Amino acid sequence: MPVKLGEADITAMRKVIAKLKNGEAICLFPEGTRSMDGRIERFKPGLGLLCRRGKAAIVPAVVDGAFECWPRHKKLFSRGPIWVCFGKLISAEQAKNMGDETLAGVLTDTLRQMQTKSRIKHGRKPYDY
Repeated sequence: MPVKLGEADITAMRKVIAKLKNGEAICLFPEGTRSMDGRIERFKPGLGLLCRRGKAAIVPAVVDGAFECWPRHKKLFSRGPIWVCFGKLISAEQAKNMGDETLAGVLTDTLRQMQTKSRIKHGRKPYDY
């Protein structure tokens, strides 16, 4: 689902909330933009609003290696290994109780830790956070 960059896209957020309330799974990239260097940036707090209104649980997931295969400054991608790691589920109730800013921080830290473990496991240099 396309979203407007650089601003809160209320129409897109309403569509996501409706899909979540309908029981659909949604994959979000809550950093708000593609990484400049492969590092996981701080998440936007709007994720908390979506979880609260959509009554949705969160399954943290890291996609590592995508930056190396398709850096932001390249027009075409190249082949290479990409790993996907899944973390422990955060219930809708847990997410609601954290508050938006705290949830964004917890998820950012969780995904950075997951990415670091993945990079070490696969013989790649971890990023400095």
